[in-house]
Amino acid sequence: MTTLPPDSGRAAPSSLAAAGHEEGESKAAVLAAMAANFAIAVGKLVAGVLTGSAAMLAEAGHSIADTVNQVFLLLGINLSHTMADESHPHGYGKEAFFWSFLAAIFIFVAGAAFSFYEGIRTAIQNDVHERSPADLIIAFSVLGMAALFESASFAVAVRSLRAGARRRGWSLLHAIQKSPDVTTKTVFFEDSAALTGLALAATGLGVSELTGNEIWDAVASIGIGCVLAGVSLMLGLQSRHLLLGAAAADETRRELHRILASFPEVDHVVRLLSMQLGSHSVLVTGEIEVRRDLTTAEIEGLMERIDQAISRALPEVRETFWELRSRPGAVREAPARGEPVDP
Repeated sequence: MTTLPPDSGRAAPSSLAAAGHEEGESKAAVLAAMAANFAIAVGKLVAGVLTGSAAMLAEAGHSIADTVNQVFLLLGINLSHTMADESHPHGYGKEAFFWSFLAAIFIFVAGAAFSFYEGIRTAIQNDVHERSPADLIIAFSVLGMAALFESASFAVAVRSLRAGARRRGWSLLHAIQKSPDVTTKTVFFEDSAALTGLALAATGLGVSELTGNEIWDAVASIGIGCVLAGVSLMLGLQSRHLLLGAAAADETRRELHRILASFPEVDHVVRLLSMQLGSHSVLVTGEIEVRRDLTTAEIEGLMERIDQAISRALPEVRETFWELRSRPGAVREAPARGEPVDP
């Protein structure tokens, strides 16, 4: 069995550029969501205080939670770029997964829990709120403006997900389900929940005014809490999956096997392992059997060609570690110049 020294961080410039482009798209989606959520949170809070609507206050809490979450996501993006060191030899790419996991928790604690509280409090008290026409105009204007801001942020997140899916040859639905870019997916799901919450808040406030019964406002607030709890659970499970050392996507693993099989010098892939190191980086380790007649120099050339092929086909693969096993019989050293070669 022969082990070649690892070539850590051997990704080609083109692969690094592609990964950097994806990270730039993720950051743009987060910044767009942060700006939208901060403006919306202020407007919803004012409208909620004026109208006394539980659904409006729940939406204000939702937007405040989303704004804080964007800070978490930006921290994750920036910290994931920290250079590898002795304590973290493969880098800090999983920072993005950790901060996305915290964002999922915060959505539940600060968003869903507050929405449930407001809805239950309103249902128990069942007070009648006197709202002037001016209050209602402000409330529905805020909801309308919030829908515009959230739609713009949602469009940026969808565009980023589409771009990443297109580079991998995935559909948008497959990218939403399987993409390791949890930062962009967090923005996507937050904005989806926000648009759903706005519809619920508008419906609850409107029906409460028409019927004179605040129970509809309470139901809307509880509905918003359910939506946020669902999003929190889904994002938390995806982040957990990646934090625990998830393998690369099925398509990536199949492509790795195809590339190795395309080299006639490779007899058999004994074992091939992968791990998602970050949103846009993958570690690959493998044990392969090569032809017994190869010299050490030929093996080194083979490894270089394999890594170049992987880098071209799979830009997200940043590090590869290969352990070589030959068929029975030792791997021959390259003969010195002028030295006769054994038959």
